[in-house]
Amino acid sequence: MSHEKELWVIIAFFIAGLLSLTNLMGQQRSQLRRLDRKLDILLKAQGIDWPMLSPQVQLLAQSPANKIAAIKLYREENPDLDLAEAKAEIEAFAAKK
Repeated sequence: MSHEKELWVIIAFFIAGLLSLTNLMGQQRSQLRRLDRKLDILLKAQGIDWPMLSPQVQLLAQSPANKIAAIKLYREENPDLDLAEAKAEIEAFAAKK
């Protein structure tokens, strides 16, 4: 086999490995979200409000003018949250106040 063909085979295996890894990570992310929702249900049933917003985020979230800043800070403090989740948490907090 020529060197060029060997290189293409190596590249093909590398790409296949990356695709498999990406698929596995997506499945794990999906499983973690399901577990997170279940945990949220259990915590809510016990009257526990989680995740708790830091005092800085709470201060920002109290003012509609600072809503974007509150979401941004909350995402910095909780990097595992996506934008929609962080926005929902901030809006839920603001609605309680």
